[in-house]
Amino acid sequence: MKSIYHTILSIFLFVNVVLAQEIAPAFNRVPANEKGIEELSKLLSDPNVRIEEKQLAVDRLGVIARQIYGDNPDFPAEKIYNPLFGVLTPNDKEKYHKELRLHICRALGDFSVYKKGIEAIFPVLGRRLLDDNEDEEVKIEAARSLGRFWNHSSLASSELINSLNKELARGPQPDNVRLITAVIQSLGALGDKRAFVPLMKVIRSNFPTGVKKEAQAALESIKWN
Repeated sequence: MKSIYHTILSIFLFVNVVLAQEIAPAFNRVPANEKGIEELSKLLSDPNVRIEEKQLAVDRLGVIARQIYGDNPDFPAEKIYNPLFGVLTPNDKEKYHKELRLHICRALGDFSVYKKGIEAIFPVLGRRLLDDNEDEEVKIEAARSLGRFWNHSSLASSELINSLNKELARGPQPDNVRLITAVIQSLGALGDKRAFVPLMKVIRSNFPTGVKKEAQAALESIKWN
């Protein structure tokens, strides 16, 4: 029975990969302008659009965010990320919504090139990290995206430290060792000195040795000046 299930699942995944490859070029041609953003936003809010197509729309919005910033750094970033916020809340009624949230967290990391107008992104990613019902993979992707915001290291670090403190209070669990490792690595990438105390707590905690080594590496990356 298990073999049949795996076979069916493999076929399903293969079909979806093929379909995604067929329609991906169409999304790549969506222009990096307000009209393109509007069209992609409509797709994200349409319940009749397949989840695979929504993922491609999200990916394209992330690329557009970078392209528009390169041409016009003063473009209102919220016009691009607000549509992403609108579909980030978990939706148990929509199959494979977890995969969509993974793509959204990754796309939000593309806004790390912006120097202003993206403050709303940090609490949104932070809520994914702190949501007890959120999938671990989505939390890990949110942590990795926060680690890309060197231009806003203080805001990003605050969200990561909140998550780190929460997981420290829980102690080692089957669903948080990989997560706390991702959080620590992102804090190391940002180098915020406020992470010193919680990272020291990790080293003195009951988390596995590998996690403690990551905390030590993150400590050595702190920028004290």
